[in-house]
Amino acid sequence: MTQDSHASPAEQAALLANGHAAKADNLKALADVAAHASQQQQADHIRGIVATTMAHIAADASRATRDSAAQWQQWALGLNTTNT
Repeated sequence: MTQDSHASPAEQAALLANGHAAKADNLKALADVAAHASQQQQADHIRGIVATTMAHIAADASRATRDSAAQWQQWALGLNTTNT
């Protein structure tokens, strides 16, 4: 994935969070948590990851960045429904 050198750090974070490699990394982290945690702990962990990531997306980020972050958030929170 190429990054726009003019994108803000928040925009770059949103683009990276929504990429295939990031999703694969997140699924691996989830599998690691699943091996050692209850379903409630897994759901809490996912919500924590989502909240932290969304907090890094600045309110002044572009509309496209917020849309990309919202897509990732929807995907990530959807993992809760498959694990709880």
